[in-house]
Amino acid sequence: MTMIPSSQKEQLKYIQTRVIEVVSKPSVSYLWYFFIVLFFLTLVLFPTIFVMLYAVLEFTIIQSEVLSNPTIMSEILEALLYSITVSVTITIVDLIFGLPIAWILVRKEFRFKSILNSVIELPLAVPTAGLGFSVALFWGVTPNVPVKPIFALNFIQDALPILILFHFTTTFPYVVRSLAAILEEIDITLEIAARTCGASKFTAVRTVTLPLFRSGVATAMVLSLAKSLSDTGGVMTLLATISSLKQTGTVLIGNWKHDYQDSITAGEEPFSYLLPGMAFISVIMIFIALCLVFLAKILAKRAKLPFRRVFPSFEWKISEGTAPRARSILAFGFLVFFVLIPSFFIVLYIFQGVSAEKILTADWLLFGQSILFSVIVATVATIVNVCLGVPMAILITRRNHIFSRILDALVDIPYIVPSAALGFSVGLFWTTQIIFPTNELFFVIMAHISMTFPFIVRNTIGGLAELDPAYEDAARSLGARPFQTFRHVTLPVVKFSIVAGAIMSFTRSIGETGATLAVSPESITAPVFIVALIKGAEPDYFFAALTTVILILISSLLIFVLRARVTKKGKRKS
Repeated sequence: MTMIPSSQKEQLKYIQTRVIEVVSKPSVSYLWYFFIVLFFLTLVLFPTIFVMLYAVLEFTIIQSEVLSNPTIMSEILEALLYSITVSVTITIVDLIFGLPIAWILVRKEFRFKSILNSVIELPLAVPTAGLGFSVALFWGVTPNVPVKPIFALNFIQDALPILILFHFTTTFPYVVRSLAAILEEIDITLEIAARTCGASKFTAVRTVTLPLFRSGVATAMVLSLAKSLSDTGGVMTLLATISSLKQTGTVLIGNWKHDYQDSITAGEEPFSYLLPGMAFISVIMIFIALCLVFLAKILAKRAKLPFRRVFPSFEWKISEGTAPRARSILAFGFLVFFVLIPSFFIVLYIFQGVSAEKILTADWLLFGQSILFSVIVATVATIVNVCLGVPMAILITRRNHIFSRILDALVDIPYIVPSAALGFSVGLFWTTQIIFPTNELFFVIMAHISMTFPFIVRNTIGGLAELDPAYEDAARSLGARPFQTFRHVTLPVVKFSIVAGAIMSFTRSIGETGATLAVSPESITAPVFIVALIKGAEPDYFFAALTTVILILISSLLIFVLRARVTKKGKRKS
């Protein structure tokens, strides 16, 4: 190994010192924070809600082309009713079955606990477009699928129940993770004290722990509602596989955007209701999402539950013996039968339908291009969000003023907004700008940046909450510059939270369909490719399934490598 001369080392050290001095100046810090806030407001938040401004400015057109058309309004209202019914139903059921599992993960110690932790997260690695197809193969009546998988139930033909069953696979892992994270922060000694005074386990949990757990319930409800309202690709493949003509709000946006783009490409005049109709649906979906989230928080925080009255004999009976075991069995049975098996049933379909002819005739070139496109978009969006989301989290947690609290509230909006509405709004915003080139890749990246930005910020805020600011103050009192304090004190503590946010951002981006279709239907990402294979004139179900499984393997490998590298570095430094 060639040694660097001493003079070069001194020069490098001098340059490093000067750089640290410059970036640690208050003026540079304020300029950097100003840039972060400007980025968030102009490139994340405003494009997300730009469609609302458009709807106000073009309300006359919306009124004449949409509100005055009974046929269009009937189609819109039916789609919105489906979205609301599904999201509310699955949120209630997720809480009923998710809370016992979260409780076991936090409060119980058993041999296979780490395996269970990993298993719960497995459906997150499945792109929702493939997830919808997998759920349809397991539960639905699939008249056009040539190969009927063995062990498939295949008895549901109506759209509403199978949509509810599908959304269990997309929302349940988020609900369990959210409930478990909040439950870990609740001091168990209060519950132990209640039991010491003679209360049963059920009474102690109901009267002591659950009142402290309301914020966790609110967070889980928000995640479930937002995720179920947002999904587009999975719903598209699900409904296409069971040959249903029903639509949700996000699917209607995606279909109309596709029709609009096809007309433009063919040089024809699009139907006059398409653009104002998409704007109207997007605004209504945003409004519905905000209202449901607001109601969820109010109900979770102000509901007069649990009842203070205690029923000792009854509550002792359900605290001991078979009742707790039955509750756990039901919860785990729900996890296995309604979440895990439908999520990965597609693997069985591949093994049953595989043939050399199907593999040789598949369009591997387009598949490779779609995978590459997805990886590029997800990687760029994740890197940009890490670089700018971490400073945003520091600004929110370490700057105690009203502006930080406002940013804290605003940063969740891109997550709450349904992805198809977000994609349409972002596309509408950027196509009206003349200072940026009309580039489909750029539009898609900006939509994915807006959509995944909250994952980085929220996870980093959670990590910063675990770090006592006194450590940072001590480092600065010993002469450390702000940048040095962040690098040597703050970053080692929050890096795992940043990695968790990056993984969530990457997996959400690489599996996203609705935002991509809404902003640019011609951009063929892997999930859009899967949708095209299933909804095409001649559906290729086998290659759609194979694409889904390969995408799962790629996502899992990238996540594993990222986790392993960070863990290895952490052990090396410790």
